[in-house]
Amino acid sequence: MQTEFSSTKKRECLYLVSEFIPPEIVPIVWFACISVTVYVFFRVFSSTLREKFKQTNLSRRQAEKGGNTDGQIDDLISNAPRILHEIDKQIAEQKAAGVSDDQMKGLYQKKQLLSLVADNQEVINIIGKPIIKKLLGFVKAI
Repeated sequence: MQTEFSSTKKRECLYLVSEFIPPEIVPIVWFACISVTVYVFFRVFSSTLREKFKQTNLSRRQAEKGGNTDGQIDDLISNAPRILHEIDKQIAEQKAAGVSDDQMKGLYQKKQLLSLVADNQEVINIIGKPIIKKLLGFVKAI
């Protein structure tokens, strides 16, 4: 008797619910439930997803920077005369301002290295550049 009453009660309840929800709205209700679930999921895991995205971008940028050192070496070798000219201008300006030679020690060292590169550019391109690239590759591996 009890089971008949409860099953009858369930049928009546389902019948009442189906009366309140028209069949045209059922897909909209399903869509709303799925949308809310997806929204909550991404809201909860958004910080994790952002961190993963940052890690991926960071590793990609580091790989691009690593591959770019060859280009930087080439640019330094080809632009050495221009940079040397700029350093000479800076030294002349500093001397005109009354700066002592001890204070310009760093500029003189840069000038010496750049003049060495500018004077021996062909030799560096043939012999030095491959050696420098291999040394940089070895340093990166460490």
